[in-house]
Amino acid sequence: MGTLVDVKEKLITTNDGQKFIRREKTILMPNGRYRHPVDYYKAGPGGLISDEEHERVRIPVYDYLI
Repeated sequence: MGTLVDVKEKLITTNDGQKFIRREKTILMPNGRYRHPVDYYKAGPGGLISDEEHERVRIPVYDYLI
């Protein structure tokens, strides 16, 4: 487990008008390194989006890291 240091949220609007929030957390791990996990969720009711939906709405020319 790590210690949550920071959370950054950014509103993303797709070409067809859907709104998503990109949340990046900064976590300090016990070994002294930082992790930056990213998740996406809908700006309205409905919560996190699935991996299939994320793959469908992502921009293909951007680099995608697993």
